[in-house]
Amino acid sequence: MHSPDTPLITHAQMASNGVTANEISAKVRSGELTRIRRGVYSVVDDVDALEEHRRLIRATTAAVHETNIISHLSAAVMHGLPVQTHFLNRVWMTRRSSGHGRATRLTMVRNSAIDADEIVEVDGLTVTTQERTVADLARTQPFEWGVIACDAALRKGISADDVRASLTKHPRMRGVPRATAALTFASPLSESPAESMSRVSMSRGGIPEPTLQGELFNEDGEFVARPDFIWPEARLVGEVDGKWKYGQLLRPGQTPETAIMAEKRREEMIRQLGFWIVRWDWDTASNATRLGNLLRRALAWQS
Repeated sequence: MHSPDTPLITHAQMASNGVTANEISAKVRSGELTRIRRGVYSVVDDVDALEEHRRLIRATTAAVHETNIISHLSAAVMHGLPVQTHFLNRVWMTRRSSGHGRATRLTMVRNSAIDADEIVEVDGLTVTTQERTVADLARTQPFEWGVIACDAALRKGISADDVRASLTKHPRMRGVPRATAALTFASPLSESPAESMSRVSMSRGGIPEPTLQGELFNEDGEFVARPDFIWPEARLVGEVDGKWKYGQLLRPGQTPETAIMAEKRREEMIRQLGFWIVRWDWDTASNATRLGNLLRRALAWQS
């Protein structure tokens, strides 16, 4: 879990130190301050979309009813689960008080049943548990992103039974069948969102199920590689590149150039074992037709 390290500054705090409204506006225009939401600012620093959303969460929780729980995509960010970043322009919450869910420019509030044991504190904020968060994502997001969330959760050691229990606890919620299907499809052996997305596209494209993270050894019994996907009978290896995964190639002190050379040597060793290698990127992984055609050609070539 993430510990916040970017303090927020309110308009009232700056005003108490003698900073006028015009001076605050000038600081925003000059880039000295970043406006997070009305009346809440941050010192500008180089942050990614996830950290930017964490700042928005903190700025927003102070302005909503205290019974609101951070949930869905925002809870996923707090728990370190993968999400579609283009949906992070709003803070997602579930309300425990009476009333209807509603959406504003900066918030998406759901009015859903939630029990006390489905709530935890993360970095001082009230958030749905990891199990409930995964269940919510699998219910409300497209199937492939539900699988991505479930894969990541299982990889973190979250029990599939606990996620399933969260689903069965509220059987009338919309999307429970879809979430159950995503959880059934999930595997802890998918090591990145790109791998999870690829598995869904393979299934939709009618590609035979591969071995996940199978280990390859040379004739001396020495370990060679652990590819993303292997079709042993076809002597075919599949590898997916993605922005979530590339950093995993870099070891401490390793440059991108040396990482690329190491990967080329690894691929050559795989080929020396008699395997053909096919690679694809995120765009292909998320397109069942494109990935299906690519892998069918490769499987036919190798058969």
